[in-house]
Amino acid sequence: MKTRIFLLTILLGLVTTIFSACCEDCGDALPCYCSDDGIIIGQDERDCACCGGWFIEIYGDTLRALTLPHDFYQTLEPGEIPLPVYLEWTFDEPLCLGDEILVECIRRQE
Repeated sequence: MKTRIFLLTILLGLVTTIFSACCEDCGDALPCYCSDDGIIIGQDERDCACCGGWFIEIYGDTLRALTLPHDFYQTLEPGEIPLPVYLEWTFDEPLCLGDEILVECIRRQE
């Protein structure tokens, strides 16, 4: 019984690692499972304590990601905006203006 629980724990950890890796690195080796549709509509250039980041429209709501994953941000060209994307996200805690999100996975829509 202990062996089964140990093997199940190892298998669960392995599956979790694979799925989290594919969301961070949407390369050709692994598929990316970013499931929400969104559009990066521009940068937040306001000058305030809770401002900055990127405006992203998700299901009709305009939210703000303070940062984008570094490997995605480096490939972003100014002429691409607005840019349709697939992403996984959660609300950032604690909320400052109420629209902050954390982008866990992002890739361009093809």
